[in-house]
Order: sequence, then structure tokens, then C-alpha cells
Amino acid sequence: MISIKVDIRGMDKVQAELRRIADEFKRGQAIGAALNKTAQMAKAEVNRTITERYAIKADEVRNSVYVRSARAKTDQLEAVISIFGSAKKRGRSLNVVHFLAAVQAAGKAVKTRRSKAKKAALAALGAQLGFKFLKSGGMKQIAGAFVGNKGRTIFQRTGPGRLPIEPVQVIGVSQMFSSRAIRARVMAKIEADLPVQVHRAVEMILARSA
Repeated sequence: MISIKVDIRGMDKVQAELRRIADEFKRGQAIGAALNKTAQMAKAEVNRTITERYAIKADEVRNSVYVRSARAKTDQLEAVISIFGSAKKRGRSLNVVHFLAAVQAAGKAVKTRRSKAKKAALAALGAQLGFKFLKSGGMKQIAGAFVGNKGRTIFQRTGPGRLPIEPVQVIGVSQMFSSRAIRARVMAKIEADLPVQVHRAVEMILARSA
């Protein structure tokens, strides 16, 4: 898991904006609203940047990211974005079934992304599985890979016989986020959005108090 903390400490421009509100509680409300809006926008950016690079479904990324909202209290004015390896929120990797792109069985390709492959095709002897990991990359095959666990897991035999087998894993959502380009893009958006959201929240609080 990777965590991103969004707060306003050390941001002089933001602090000056907040001093426009004299009441401490109302100032906390403005900070909390700005932090939470910024965190939600950052979550959307995590989803957008990862799905632009990797051939993974948006809902799989979205469900792997959790936002802990800030509260209007001086000791809890911090929003935290947690990025897990998968939607199950444990481990650092994903099974390659998430990247299954095609099944080649009996000379016929059966597409699997965005639709379920026919059960007979998945169970066909000699079926070849194709995986697509990067949006800009080509199809890849994994020697000895097969579908099990009622179509939910890709396994690979690790010996000459039918057993033993092990699930085939690949990097998870948190590791995808760790890519320098993806992380930099998300952090840049946070830095750009936070002052804007603070200004809007302050204006709203002052308008209500007028």
C-alpha cells in the first residue's frame, strides 16, 4: 500500500487565503472541504493516469484506491489517499487474469476483455492465453498458463506433472502508481488543485457569513 497525505502545511499562499476567515471552526470547515475535494480529484487522476498506461479496467483501479476524508477539527485536517495492490486491499500484486485479452482455442480466438469467454473455450485442451499489460504493448503469452478457480485465476504448472501449480502474479495498482511519470502527474495535480479549492471554500464560507 502507498499513502499520499494532502495537507496545507508549508503552503504560504494557502495560509494567507485561510487568514481571511477569523473564526477558527469555520476556517477548519474551509480547510476540510478543500482537502476532501482535492483528494477526490487526485483519486480520479490516479485512475486516469494508470488506465492510460496499463491495460487494466477503470473500476479495478478505482476500487483499489481509498480516500480517508479530513474532518473540521484542528487535529484531523488531513486527507489521506491509500493505493492498494488490488481491490481486495491486500498484497502488492494482481493475478494476470486481469490482463487476459484473448483465448486461442481450436484455431479460433475468443476475446475476453469486456466480455466473458465461453466456458468451453476456456476449458479447451491446448488453449493459448494472450495477455496485454500495457496499452501501447502487444499481446504476450505465458508458457504453461491456464485458467482455474472458475475463471477467476490464471495458474501455471511449476513441474513436469499436473502438480504443483501456482497463481501467476504481476504488479499491482500501488506499484503501477509508483511509476515516476504517473506519481509525478498525480502530485502535480494535487499541488495545482489545492490552492484553487481552498480559495473556493473560503469564498463560500465568507458568503454564508455575510
